[in-house]
This record gives sequence, C-alpha cells and structure tokens, in this order.
Amino acid sequence: MTKKLFTLFIIVVFLTTVGFGCKGLSTEEQSATKAVNLEYWTVFDDVSAIRATLEDYLASRPFLNINIRQYSPDEFYDRLVEALAEDKGPDIISISNREIGKYLSKIVSMPVSIKTATMQIVKKTMREETIINIQDLNMPNALSVGKEYVQVVSSDVVRGGKVYGLPLSLDTLGLYYNQDILDNAGVATPPSNWEEFQEAVKKTTRFDSEGNLIQSGVSLGTGENVSGSDDLLYILFEQSGVDFVTDEGLAVFNYRARGQDNPPAFNVMNFYTDFANPEKDTYSWNSEKPISLEAFSRGLSAFFFGYSFHYPQIKARAPQLNFEVLTIPQLNPDNPVNVANYYIQSVVKKSKKQDEAWGVIRYLAGNGNEAYLQASGRPTAKRQFIAVQNEDPALAPFSSQVLVAKNWYKGKNYSAARSAINEMLKNWIVINNNFDDIDEYRQNVLNNAASKINQTL
Repeated sequence: MTKKLFTLFIIVVFLTTVGFGCKGLSTEEQSATKAVNLEYWTVFDDVSAIRATLEDYLASRPFLNINIRQYSPDEFYDRLVEALAEDKGPDIISISNREIGKYLSKIVSMPVSIKTATMQIVKKTMREETIINIQDLNMPNALSVGKEYVQVVSSDVVRGGKVYGLPLSLDTLGLYYNQDILDNAGVATPPSNWEEFQEAVKKTTRFDSEGNLIQSGVSLGTGENVSGSDDLLYILFEQSGVDFVTDEGLAVFNYRARGQDNPPAFNVMNFYTDFANPEKDTYSWNSEKPISLEAFSRGLSAFFFGYSFHYPQIKARAPQLNFEVLTIPQLNPDNPVNVANYYIQSVVKKSKKQDEAWGVIRYLAGNGNEAYLQASGRPTAKRQFIAVQNEDPALAPFSSQVLVAKNWYKGKNYSAARSAINEMLKNWIVINNNFDDIDEYRQNVLNNAASKINQTL
C-alpha cells in the first residue's frame, strides 16, 4: 500500500469510529450516555415479551443493558433480602399486588420526573455523527394512574398520594370447563349461574363401586389443593352481600350480629365446602386429590377456577385437552364481583440507577404496553385496551372482568393470611367433637381465621 493510500485509510478509520463515548460530546452528553447495567428481577411476568417489547427502547439507548432474571415465588424474597444486604440487589423488581405492603420498605416511590437520554448515530460522508437527546420526562402521578388504569390498580399502588409502581397486565378469575366431560354427562351448555353450576357438577362427578371419587365435577371445597381458594371464597362472600374485608383490608367475615341465627357467613362457607363434604349431594372433591390445576389438565375434573396465566400452562401439559373458559358465575349480574391478581414493576430503594430504572418501567407500562400485551397474550390493566381485548375469545373471559376486580388483601404477609383461610376451610368440615354447639364451634373457626389475618396488617 502506498504512503498516500495508507494515510487516507487511517483518516477514514478514525472518522468512522468517532461517535458514542468519544470526542465531540459535551460533558453532560457523555455523562448521560455512560454505560449502565440494570438488574431486573421478576416472577410471573412474561420475560420473553418484556425482552421483545424493550428492543425498540434499547435501540435508541445502546449504552443501556438490562439483565432480566426470573425467580420462583418461593425463592424471590429471600434472594432479594440477601442481595440487598450485600449491596448487590436488583434495580427493578416485580412484586405481587398482594405483597406491596411486604416490600414497601424496600421500594421507592415514583419521582415527579426523570432525566433520560437517547442516542442516534447518523451516517454521513466519510464519518458518523452521534446525536444525543437529553430530556426531562414527567412520570405518572396518582391522578393519571387513576384515569388510565382500572380502579384496583390505583388502590394498590398509590400509597399516601405517591405511586410505588405500575403493572404491565392484570388477571382475573375465570371458569375453565372440559367440553368432552360435559358432553359425555349430557350437559349441553356450560352453566351461566351458580344453580346451573351445581347441577353440572353433580352430573359430571363419578364414583367407583366402592364410593371413591374417580372423576370430579369441580376441584372446589378445600384450601391447600385448590388454586386461588382464598380468592374464590372472597368472591362468594362479596356476591352474597357479606363483607369479607373492609376497604383497609381488615377481615370482617366473622362478624355476627348479636342474637343472629344462621348468619350469612355460615351459608357462604357451607356452599363452598359442600363440594368437599361427602355428606352433600355436590360432593366432588377432597383433600387427597392433586392440585386443582393438575387434576383439570389430566382430565380428572370437569371444572376448574383459574386465571388467564393458567391457559398456556394447561395447553403445555395437555395439548389435546378440549377445554374452554367462561366468566365467573354471578349471583347478581348487575353487581358483578371478581378479584385482581397481578404484578407491579417497581424500583428498589437502594438502586443507584433509579432514573434509568423508572425509564424502563415508564416505557413498558406506557408506550410499549400494547406490544407487551400482544406478545404475552395477557389481560390489560389499562382502560384503553379493554374493548379490543373483549373482542378476543381467548382474553374476553378475563379482560371483561378487570373493571370490577378488587384486591382483598392489604397486609404485609399474604402467605400467612392465605394459610389462615385454608385452615379455616379445613376446620369447617372437620367438626371438633369437644364442641357440643356446632354453631359456636364454627363461629370460633371464623374468629380465629379473621384474627390471624388481621395480625398481618
């Protein structure tokens, strides 16, 4: 290579490599585009959908890297506490709406605004030009959250007028049914109310010659092996006009007016547990059965109460299963009841990169949210997407219920509260022989459960 050509080659190489992180950027621009690594820990959010949604966001931020880790619910909290103790914790965490109280001391409220930067590299003759755009972006506040999202979101994430996170989706309970089992039992159409549901359960329950259950009409009546047993009980109480908890989360399902005979709470408890009581005609389930999701997936039960995230799980376990989903039966269709089960994305208080972390959440829950919902196939938490999702047969049973969904638990130890309810369900059927007065015994069962729940607030 001649000296002249070699010199020209060096000039071209130099000019085409000028850009991100090198000469020509101001001190502010260099600081704004300094390499940042964010740790993002989640549990139930769709990681693949999150990554796909963030592609456009990261394309204009080549200096930003996001490492997403997914943990099981059982290990998440312990890992977080350990990591925070070593100052190696994540920047963004995804937490259940039932456990915001538990994590409140570890997360930070959303700021009024954040500073963010984007980078664009423009190719020109013989060189590349780096264009940096630094902006102060306003963040959602309590008022905007109340307008954009369904009511339960605001009641969960807004504490003391401050916003502690945003959801990417929101789930509700639906009623799954096995079409083949219903057809074989002569149930021509799926139930539209609780009376029809009881009759369908009776028709689809099968016993062997020794009286053992070999096919369950529904996995219902117990606690530990019924997915969402606490949520189902809440729904039945509220549909019956019996308060389960106050707006502040105080358990009041044990309330009994002085001198009141046959309190309404007893009727609700009986309705639920009769499906696991061998002495009742709706008996179709017991504590010896597998987890309700497993039983339905294996074709061992006709009905299963589950969330939308159970749908792909059932499909993966039993691809040939012929099943559909309905909305939850209602006692009063004019006053429907359902529960909200979802995760919020929040920023860890000890994070040193809070603006960058909030920027990611702002995008996922904002401009990128529609893409996330389409990629994940999950029900929306935002009002603007409900009508569209209600046109989708797979999403409609869940999205059509998000407007009335509520979160019954407001305390700091949801696991303990759920265990108290499961214990209450177990003790309701197994009558303690030390009590001559069954009503007194059962009132004590309710009182003990309510007391344990309230101790977690």
